[in-house]
Amino acid sequence: MTTFNMKLTSLLAGCLTTGILISGTTVAGSRDSTTGYTSDSRGNIVRSGAGDCVHSGSFSKDNATIVGCDDYQLDTSVTIIKGEGLDAITMISFPQAELFAFDSDKMTDAGKAYIDGYRDELGNDLAQAYSVTVIGYTDSTGDADYNMGLSKRRADAVGEYLSTIGVPADKIRTLGRGENDPIASNDTKESRAQNRRVEAIVVGQPRALDAMIFPSVALFERRSAAVTGQGEKLLRQNMQDAREQLKRAAYIEVVGHTDDVGDDSYNLDLSQQRAEAVGQYLVDAGVDPSKIIMFGAGESSPIASNATDEGRAENRRVEVLVLGRTR
Repeated sequence: MTTFNMKLTSLLAGCLTTGILISGTTVAGSRDSTTGYTSDSRGNIVRSGAGDCVHSGSFSKDNATIVGCDDYQLDTSVTIIKGEGLDAITMISFPQAELFAFDSDKMTDAGKAYIDGYRDELGNDLAQAYSVTVIGYTDSTGDADYNMGLSKRRADAVGEYLSTIGVPADKIRTLGRGENDPIASNDTKESRAQNRRVEAIVVGQPRALDAMIFPSVALFERRSAAVTGQGEKLLRQNMQDAREQLKRAAYIEVVGHTDDVGDDSYNLDLSQQRAEAVGQYLVDAGVDPSKIIMFGAGESSPIASNATDEGRAENRRVEVLVLGRTR
């Protein structure tokens, strides 16, 4: 995946007529003036070590007709999935007084026992969940920045405990919302106690979410995490259409994905960077950053086969999953 490999392949592609050197091996190849690419003896397009389709001497944009080669020709339409309602979502609200001592982010034994009671009731839901998002809240007493930090540390503590009782750690997300989103007035002792809470949102299946799936080619140049001008226009249009869902969201999950071409760690890093780029666009568009979770899944969650150009194109994507409030 290095610049050296890309330059080497480019030079070789201009010189070789019967073979292409890829990562130290020679693959028989022939030039095809109708597609603008080099193909092997079976008619498959030859790819470089970096995963690029190797151009023939007759390559031009007009004859670049192979899906999966040179991103500009891929389908750039955005897939919109409307959630199937909230029946697949369970929300659990834990009063912080049941879990933590005053001003502490260390769970008490009584707090762990309190959560254990829900484990007995929701064991299968928790173990098989698509995701479990733990959100910490405080009342409005004290410094807002301190409250934000405390709420996140408490959410982390609950998330860590859930991982010890059967919830897969990679399914757990944690957020701190501080004194935002009160469920009662902060004018009385009783109402402030209601606002000091930790919520666990258990999503049983992805289709419980509103989702937007952006093909990577629609947003980025190849192997880049910088959103293009065309990509910004596409994001802006779709975010405007989804502004109500975004406004109501309990959290927004932005997930980058790649195909399986190339190095695993490179793909993971690229998917993370692309998720962060889209997440930052949401922040710049006015979405509360404390509601956004961004991560890269690399090549680990394909939605199509990686054995074909078309399938790999589908797998290169960024998903924006929007979970609306259940109340």
